[in-house]
Amino acid sequence: MLLLKRAAALFIVAAALPYLVAPAYRFPPPQRFRGERLWNPYAQLSGTWQLANLHAHGRSWGGVTNGRQPNAEVVSAYERRGYTVAGISNYQQIPAANDGRTMAIYEHGYNLTKRHQLGIGAQRVDWFDLPLWHALSDTQHVIERLRQTVDLVAVAHPWTVEVDIFSRLTGYHLLELVSGPFWADAHWDAALSSGHPVWAIANDDTHDINDARRMFVAWTMIDAPTARPADVVAALRAGRMYAVSTPKGRPAQPEAALKRFDLNGTTIDVASEGAPATYAFIGQDGVVRKEVEWTNSASYSLVPDDSYIRTEIRTPNQVMFLNPVIRHDGAALALPEVTVSVARTWARRLLVLASSSAFAFVLWRRPRGTRR
Repeated sequence: MLLLKRAAALFIVAAALPYLVAPAYRFPPPQRFRGERLWNPYAQLSGTWQLANLHAHGRSWGGVTNGRQPNAEVVSAYERRGYTVAGISNYQQIPAANDGRTMAIYEHGYNLTKRHQLGIGAQRVDWFDLPLWHALSDTQHVIERLRQTVDLVAVAHPWTVEVDIFSRLTGYHLLELVSGPFWADAHWDAALSSGHPVWAIANDDTHDINDARRMFVAWTMIDAPTARPADVVAALRAGRMYAVSTPKGRPAQPEAALKRFDLNGTTIDVASEGAPATYAFIGQDGVVRKEVEWTNSASYSLVPDDSYIRTEIRTPNQVMFLNPVIRHDGAALALPEVTVSVARTWARRLLVLASSSAFAFVLWRRPRGTRR
């Protein structure tokens, strides 16, 4: 029993160390987008679309992470389906370094709260994480570190955490709006409504290519001239893509695709090809500003009160989530920045040090009356 207690004491000390490193941040107050100009992420469309999945798991780490098939078999399954970008994003591992058939992507995170990120265009794996709980500053610190070693940071499966976090969290570029059968549109609207210009992607997040609920049910259409990583990353950074979900499960083929997106003055003109659809124009706080049913085209004119407008195109078995047109002041869109609060950082470190030391001491000491 004493050995178990001392092992627990050592675990507490080890688990507390990352919390002594991570700082506490000051977050800028949420502010809606403002300005006389409108940012159109689809202004420079090339018309060459890459069918992409950026989040799938192959067998890794001896099978501990639950990927059923080898990486190459997962990539082949996507290629047979017509995908030109088939990303393998194993936990804390960059498969592209091994097989060369996928982009350099990995899923970062091993904490109990499932706050994970996709590192897209990764140069190396960052092993730092906070293993137990994640306060807002903890997640922010992980993002700040990842930005140093990857081209783009995407928040993975955000539906696992609270919506209001996204009114303050910053520094990431992409949000996994759709993860298999799950949506996080409320999280996206929380970010956009607070002045965070982040773009949406959709992924299967599959661990088994035979799982119908997690295979070919969510994808991202990326407007890039080729499927080369540099072209894909550039398109993702600019927002030249849209996320697709199939709420009723794996379809035989896509029901619709984006045909046209124009911004004429303050009027959005958008059209799709394929099945007739319902067009929803959604703005500040996720409010539907206009809806047009059973059509292949629709338009919306922004009013001064619209901070952003994003478009959803819904067919009976498919939803396309388009990136928003955003108000801005004429400068390039920028992510809100955080600063380190020195006082709160040291107050937190002292609290973690005192509490972990107390728990470890209680567990480590030999009970009175115990003989050697």
